[in-house]
Amino acid sequence: MSNFEFLKQINKDLFKIAAEAEELFRDEYFEQSITQTRRLGENLCRLIMGSNAGVDDTFDNMLATLKDTPHPSEIEKEFIDDLYFIKKAGNASVHSLQVKKDADIAKDALECLERSFEACLNFAVYKCNASDDLLNLVFDEEMLMTGKKSKSATLQERYTAERKKHLSRNDEKQQKEQSLDNPPKKRKKKSKKTAMEEYEEYFEIKKRKKSENTSQKSMLREIAETILAGIIIYIAYLLFFNK
Repeated sequence: MSNFEFLKQINKDLFKIAAEAEELFRDEYFEQSITQTRRLGENLCRLIMGSNAGVDDTFDNMLATLKDTPHPSEIEKEFIDDLYFIKKAGNASVHSLQVKKDADIAKDALECLERSFEACLNFAVYKCNASDDLLNLVFDEEMLMTGKKSKSATLQERYTAERKKHLSRNDEKQQKEQSLDNPPKKRKKKSKKTAMEEYEEYFEIKKRKKSENTSQKSMLREIAETILAGIIIYIAYLLFFNK
């Protein structure tokens, strides 16, 4: 399964790109995953722009146009902010000369996927008129790692849905029509602290194992050299003292 399953009914091409980004992350191809999320972001941006986007327009140009939209809503600001982050991370992954640690690259890749998830939800609900129920979805890190939906995410989604049932339809409509002076609340994004710590620990273990393997190889080399020296001394003894 994928965190982006909801995209299947919205845009299959977007879903395919997003699912591939998750698979690359799962296989620890973090830089390639970041690049794939950049591709997803650019396609999202082009779909938002519609006929206003020319064939030769770049991701930068389209984002600049969106940013210049007069009186953007809080949702639009969040959407543009997510796309800017994804673009910047994607460009750095492809063009940067700086070599990053695996744990740092994993952090960037995870944040790109989470921001892509948020951007796709906003695209589906506010551009494609998908059900508001999609806004109950949360990014499932366990599903990202294993390809299976975790129970904790399911419970959180149910809790959010139950709370929403207590709101009247009039209240929901009123929330949608709030002015810029009283904008709707942003979706709270899931904390990445736990996932970040897990990745740092994971890469620290890999580093430690590599160091241990190097030490073992060095020890074996020393033993082999000692044995070889002993053999050479013994042969020399036989040659010079047993004549």
